[in-house]
Order: sequence, then C-alpha cells, then structure tokens
Amino acid sequence: MGKVAIEVLPVLSLEEQSTRRLLERKVEKAFYEAGLSLKQLKELKLYRSTHKTFKDYCLDRFGFSKSAVYYLIGSVEVVDNLQKSPQFVDKMPTAENQCRPLKSLEPEQQREAWGLALKKASGKVPSASIVKEVVNQIQGKNRERATETQNAQNENVCSTQSKIRFVPLENPTVGQRVRIASHHELFAQQFGIITQISQQRRVVVELDNQQRELIKIQDLEMQKIVEKNGTVTMPQEGLNYTPGLGNEWYVRVDAETWHKLDQYAKKVGTATLGGAIARLLENL
Repeated sequence: MGKVAIEVLPVLSLEEQSTRRLLERKVEKAFYEAGLSLKQLKELKLYRSTHKTFKDYCLDRFGFSKSAVYYLIGSVEVVDNLQKSPQFVDKMPTAENQCRPLKSLEPEQQREAWGLALKKASGKVPSASIVKEVVNQIQGKNRERATETQNAQNENVCSTQSKIRFVPLENPTVGQRVRIASHHELFAQQFGIITQISQQRRVVVELDNQQRELIKIQDLEMQKIVEKNGTVTMPQEGLNYTPGLGNEWYVRVDAETWHKLDQYAKKVGTATLGGAIARLLENL
C-alpha cells in the first residue's frame, strides 16, 4: 500500500496575517487608484507640459488606449457610489471590468445591481460576466418601462401632431443625425451626426459636444415619425415639427458638400455645422 504525503503549510503570525490583508487590499484597489490618478491628471491638465491632449499623454506614458482610460476613470465613480452602502464595504469590485457594466446605470440602480450580483455569486465578489448579466436584466426592465412611458405620452399628444420613434439604424449616410443606443457603455442616449463611414460596420459620429467617436452601426438609432394614420416617415427637407423637439430644419447634402461644410466649421471655429451655415449666410 502506497504512502500518502501530507504537506503541512506554515502558520502566519498575527503580524504577517495583517500585512497580507493590507497588501491584498492594495492589489484589489490598484485599478481604483489608477483611475483616481488618471482623473486628477486630466482635471488638473498636468499633461500639458509634454502633450497637447490627454489622450496622447496616456498612450505615450502608460500605453493606455482612450477607451481603457475612460473605463478606469469611470470605475472610480462606480466604486465611490457603491461605498455609500455599508453592506458592500468588504465586497467591493476588485477589477475595472466588474465596474464597466454598472456605469450604464443610474447610481441607485448601480447599488441594486451590485447587490443582486453578489447574491448570484453566493456572497463572493462577482465576476464581470455575472455583473453584466444582472445589468442587462435591469436595462431590459428599464427599456420596457421607458417604452410604456413614451407610448403613454405619445397617446396624450394632440391628434394633429406626429409621434417620435427611434429605430435601429440600417443604411447610414454621411450627414445623418443619429442617437447612440441606451445599451452603449460610454455614450448612451447621446446625439450626433455621421461624418464618415468606415469598414466593418462602423461609422465616425461627431457628438453634440464636438467629440468624435467610432461607433458600431448596431449601436446607433435613427429618428422616424409615426403619423396619426400609422404611416412611418423620415423627416422631410425643410421645417419639421415633432413633439418634444419643436421645430427643426432638415437639409440633405451630398458627401462632398458635407465635408466642405465640416472643414469650414473647423476653419471659422464654430461649434456646429449649423453655426458654420449661419456664418456663411451672414456674408450674403
């Protein structure tokens, strides 16, 4: 009969146990400290002596992509919010990707989702996949409630007015105004205009804050108008009225004209293409 080897592990002293717990906490909070430091570097603009943009600074200094930086900074807000709940003190996120899905929720729902994820993980710190699953469930309920609310509001709109619907974008065109879908992790519900169509089902969108982002077409929505008789139409050239938005002008231009307007807007320093057109009209 073979012998069974029994390995006896050494016992740590009380001081060693304390040191171990301290170091483990530092490892677990490394992503938070990184995000907090990046946030301060950005807010104080401490990169300006060597780089023109924060994006270039992070790439050169740390090798961090733009999305990685925003994920880390976003995780700080999530952790700070979760810390407001005493029951999470010893069960905080230990990695940035556990916070990422929570960023798309309101603060109260972030805490709700983290609590549900802890239960799903049997009281242990949940994996990113578990957190994302819980967040998807909450977002699904949010969309259902939002749809019900929007439909109820539309029913109360005067019968002579049209109803707004946002539907998945199918055939993008340069100059088209779009909305980023609510499930997007960074720019949910933000509006912008398509400035370039790239390969692999992606487009460049200039957001209303002038920030340009590469977005998947599947993450974009376009506005449609549902008439009283149920007819679905796109906004027409000229003056259009839609409930909640008021009067808006729509003008269709070809890609070449769009790019010329875009370059003119940059040249004269206007915030939007509408501002560029207004500047041109002033000279008439």
